[in-house]
Amino acid sequence: MKGLNALGVALVVAAMLAAVLPATSGAAPQTEKGAAPAYKHYVGCGISRNAKPASACPRQSKKGAFFKSLKASVTYSVCVKFPSGKNLCAKAQEADQGTLYVNKITSTIPGRHVVSWFVKGKKVGSTAFRVKR
Repeated sequence: MKGLNALGVALVVAAMLAAVLPATSGAAPQTEKGAAPAYKHYVGCGISRNAKPASACPRQSKKGAFFKSLKASVTYSVCVKFPSGKNLCAKAQEADQGTLYVNKITSTIPGRHVVSWFVKGKKVGSTAFRVKR
């Protein structure tokens, strides 16, 4: 349980700006009728702007939930669902248009985690990743 409490604090307190430079990779949701995506989001094994999207991270590595709004400045929330089923969220995260942000994920719990991003209460994307044993 200590890991879950630490993650909750880290998600809320450690929402930090990773870079002002645009990200060069990462998943982005598709929009209707071929319109350009409004957001870019992914999970990486690391918290620097150079962290690449990943589907699995070593247990002791740094992990980050990355978010970039491509069309407008927004307020977003990011939530992590743990292998235990518990869900923790960092709400009211401010994102200036074109700036890449990262929320640190401090979980060392082995198993599948699902990270979801929300803007105005609507899910704009989610990514599953695994913490290795």
